[in-house]
Amino acid sequence: MAQLNQDQIESLYRFTRQHFVVHYDLQTELVDHMASGIERLWEKNDQLTFEQARDREFKKFGVFGFMDVVEKRQKAMNKRYSRLVWKHFIEYMKLPKVAGFILITFLTFLTLKLTSYSEAFFLGTIFTVLAVYIFCLYKARRKVKKVKTDDGKQWMLQDIIYNQGNMGGAIALLPLHFYNILGLNNFHQLSDFWFAILSLVICGLFLFMYIMSVEIPKRAEEYLKDTYPEYKLS
Repeated sequence: MAQLNQDQIESLYRFTRQHFVVHYDLQTELVDHMASGIERLWEKNDQLTFEQARDREFKKFGVFGFMDVVEKRQKAMNKRYSRLVWKHFIEYMKLPKVAGFILITFLTFLTLKLTSYSEAFFLGTIFTVLAVYIFCLYKARRKVKKVKTDDGKQWMLQDIIYNQGNMGGAIALLPLHFYNILGLNNFHQLSDFWFAILSLVICGLFLFMYIMSVEIPKRAEEYLKDTYPEYKLS
């Protein structure tokens, strides 16, 4: 049985990149799949050139080429990432970490309650807390070294980890959104129950932002090695 040589394998990698598959993990899967298909075609017809066999295999992916495969892998990796986020979040809901979360939620409750009667005081407090939080988050993010292999390979889960982490900053503006929706008059008329709910929601979302922006990127290499056996060889 004829087998592909190394030059032909490299040609298949280039072929996947030319068809908009940028992540090395998915490139490898497609190259393995196409290589097996080409070798089966050669078993039936050894007169086919490499390019002819390659094109026949590519036609099996349909009119959209590799796009359907990319989309399915993207969904699978997003689900994997979501499980990682929830895993970290659940860890913070257990002792001893949950004690710190409860304390911060209580302090948030007191802050919202005490500052709700003065618009200037409320907004000033919110902006101060946001500024301190974002500064601390920025310092923590700088300590997180972005994982890059020397050969510049891109891994889908890696991109998801860092792209989602960079989006976390939008959550920091959440208290201002609540204020814009409710307005000052309605805001200071909220009962203690709704202040408690609002505090819990705000602290929960800020915790998600911390997990996405710091905790998971800090352990990115560990998660990449668990997900991709070939990553350890990079």
